[in-house]
Amino acid sequence: MEKENKNDTNRKSLQSLPTRQYLDQTVNPVLLQGLKAVAKERPADPIQFLATFLMKNKNKCDDGSGET
Repeated sequence: MEKENKNDTNRKSLQSLPTRQYLDQTVNPVLLQGLKAVAKERPADPIQFLATFLMKNKNKCDDGSGET
């Protein structure tokens, strides 16, 4: 129950952030890691590679902490 309250509070605080700050805290860290992996690996299908990378690593941004 305590974890649910923390998640609700975190969601509310994320909702109040300006767009740029929201993306910087939630999406950009894992997205940048994915783009670095694409640049390093140079896969034949970079979009699919990035999509797979993001799905495998999505929990790194779910909490909104920006930590990777």
